[in-house]
Order: sequence, then structure tokens, then C-alpha cells
Amino acid sequence: MSKSSPANKPESAQKLEPELTQYPSDSVKHEVWQDEEGLTTVCFSDERGDDCRALLEPGSKIIYEYYANCHFDSMTIYYKFMDWGPYTTEFEIDKELY
Repeated sequence: MSKSSPANKPESAQKLEPELTQYPSDSVKHEVWQDEEGLTTVCFSDERGDDCRALLEPGSKIIYEYYANCHFDSMTIYYKFMDWGPYTTEFEIDKELY
């Protein structure tokens, strides 16, 4: 399994994340996985992501890892990493801490 290093992150994603020492204790590590066709998905990196990882296609690899403390922050970082533009939501619950 290959993991991306900070040097491999797009500059825009690097600017989104604080230094590791600045992560609040409630931040959760996330993984961006990519299959051999280039499709991506985000999973929690702990046991909460087990069901997600079980659905991955054979040959899928982690291409990026990051920390977030709510769904909205996670998707904001993921969208920036994928260069999809700003993430928006109409649901305030998406901004509640995990």
C-alpha cells in the first residue's frame, strides 16, 4: 500500500491542513483511495472505515491521508485535493463534530 507524502500533495491541499501538532484531539484520520480506473473514495482510517475498505476494488491504493473533525471539513479537504471546487452543504449536521 503506497501512502502519499507531504511532498506529493497538491499545493492547495497542503495549505488546507494545519501542522500535525495543531490537530485537535477530536480530529479523525481519513484516507483517499483510488482504484485502477482512477475512481476515488474517502474512508475513515480507523475501524469505522472497515466496511468502506471492504467495498474497494482489488488493486486500490491510498493516494492521500488527512485529518478532519466533521463531515464538512473532510469533504472540503477532499474536494480541494481533487480540485473539484468548493464543497457546499445545506445540512448543518454536516458541520457537527464526529
